[in-house]
Amino acid sequence: MKNKRNLSLGLILIITLLSSITPVALAKTRQNHLIGFLYDTQNADGTFGIADQDTAYAIEIIDYYNAYTVEVLFEATKSVDIPEFKEFLTDQIQTMFNDGNIDLYKLLYYLDALNRMESLGTSLDSTLHNNIYQYLNETNQVGGGFGTTNTSTTANMISTFVVYNIYAIIDEAVVNQAGHKTWVLSCNNTDGGYGGNQSLTSTIVTTYFAVYLVDALGDVNDLVNKTKTLDYFKSFYIDDPDNTANFGGYLPDFLADNTLLSSTYYCVKGIELIDESELNRVTTVNWVLNHQNFLDGGFGDWAEGNDQRGSSVSASFYAFKLLDTFDSLEELNEDIFVVELNFLLVIIIPSIIAVIIGIIYFFIRRRRI
Repeated sequence: MKNKRNLSLGLILIITLLSSITPVALAKTRQNHLIGFLYDTQNADGTFGIADQDTAYAIEIIDYYNAYTVEVLFEATKSVDIPEFKEFLTDQIQTMFNDGNIDLYKLLYYLDALNRMESLGTSLDSTLHNNIYQYLNETNQVGGGFGTTNTSTTANMISTFVVYNIYAIIDEAVVNQAGHKTWVLSCNNTDGGYGGNQSLTSTIVTTYFAVYLVDALGDVNDLVNKTKTLDYFKSFYIDDPDNTANFGGYLPDFLADNTLLSSTYYCVKGIELIDESELNRVTTVNWVLNHQNFLDGGFGDWAEGNDQRGSSVSASFYAFKLLDTFDSLEELNEDIFVVELNFLLVIIIPSIIAVIIGIIYFFIRRRRI
């Protein structure tokens, strides 16, 4: 009876000890969870996620943390084979031009990913570089701005933003900057925002692109009404602390119920360019951190009809960039405990318990003998 009592006591102590150290063993930083999530979205061809921009977004985060190779306990090493992936992306760009089917948005993201892994000076040969430069010039519109293709006859804000950034990535100057800035300013609306062209209503995205372009092509003070544009961005901010799910974020439009990482990113970046003192650092950073998904490690927005946030590469990128904007990336160094049914829980801990029980039983048997 005494031996049984000692065995029971020993088992209780062992289980208590393992229960106390398991959270420590499973704890990882927010950053590690984020990197793990990104690699979980990696596709067979080396790309990430499902949207055109996802690969560039994932590479920017991976490059920042120099996480091109990640060792994972009891799993295969996760990595980006830089030489092989560079060749893949270059081939994708070359195929666009070979087929005569150039998608400026994909081109921007391919080039951005390439440029982060290695300077485009060594990634692109001179012929491909010149083909890109020539195509960009062909999208130029006489009245200012850039079109979606080299056959477009009208400009729009999104393609103008994209083309400008491709010029920057390939290190080529934009000709007629004053004319392009004038066109951007002509898209101003009475609400202080900017539309996709002179006839479209304002959106957060096109307004941010306009502010970005005016600042890049001249000076942010050249905005038609800088104060009104600032107020436009600020009008989407949720400053009600009782609205715990949205406090600190920015709505995507005036009819929306929930703040989003994307709309918050564009509003914050727009406000930063105009007057960063108008930002709400503490509340917005806390709002961002609350958007990390405790199940997969990524960041996401609320999904209608679902209590759990749906993570995505794009949402995770916006969260990362928001924290970077507020100089708060150190927040991702925080250790957090994630309850996950992994190899450590399923195999190792029960195995340790079984081995210890076996050892205790062995010694008890020996004492009886």
